[in-house]
Amino acid sequence: MDTTEMRRLFETHREAEAARDIDGILRTFVTDCFLETKALGLRSQGRDAVRAAYQQQYFTAFPDLTPEDEGITYGDDVIAVWGTLRGTSRGDWLGVPPGGGAFEVPFANVVPFRDGRMAGETIYFDLATLCAQAHIPLNAIRSAAADRHSRPNP
Repeated sequence: MDTTEMRRLFETHREAEAARDIDGILRTFVTDCFLETKALGLRSQGRDAVRAAYQQQYFTAFPDLTPEDEGITYGDDVIAVWGTLRGTSRGDWLGVPPGGGAFEVPFANVVPFRDGRMAGETIYFDLATLCAQAHIPLNAIRSAAADRHSRPNP
């Protein structure tokens, strides 16, 4: 894909995220997509798992979750985006109760493309800082993520 097509598809993806339109998000992905959150050591594979990750790991836990993209670079069928991730802990995250605090942390996403769609997303952020700012116990999140990681397709 050329950079214009990758950018247009990624912007469509971001718009769907902002609208909490999970079907719209999934339309930007290939069928066998993935969502990998490096800070948690979790990788969701396939549409059903990615849908569940968006619902349970992000939109329920942080209903106002908002990435502010500050930069983007392009490679062969891949983009990297970085910026600031903001949100408030309002719902259970991986089974850990909300802390109620707001957070603002740097993030980076790496997005490969295949067959005219996004193959998936790999997301990087500082888990310890997010947890401290959101008033969520870091060790509880790490434990919950390790438990989920030990199950098939978290």
